[in-house]
Amino acid sequence: MSTNFDQYTIMGNTLQIGNKKTQFKFNIKEYLEFEGMVIVLLDVPINTEYNENVFGVSLVDNHCWQIAKMEYPPGNKTCPFVALVIYKGNLRLSLLTGLHQAL
Repeated sequence: MSTNFDQYTIMGNTLQIGNKKTQFKFNIKEYLEFEGMVIVLLDVPINTEYNENVFGVSLVDNHCWQIAKMEYPPGNKTCPFVALVIYKGNLRLSLLTGLHQAL
């Protein structure tokens, strides 16, 4: 499945902005535009220790950032972010536990 917009295309684990492709370790589960960036949430398989699954890629210069790795809650090794939300003009990330982290 691919999604095409005037400025970018998303297919599997690849985000293409103009001629520049950014490939991620896992498929893109969800995305949104926020303040001139495409924010992507990766679809991390269950029981995979990888909670730094949120990236932002600039629509202007393709600069990319990745959310910092978090400490896992006691007894839980699979706690990636599971949803992206814009709430009152701020980007929020939902955790598997139902908690939110504002950026």
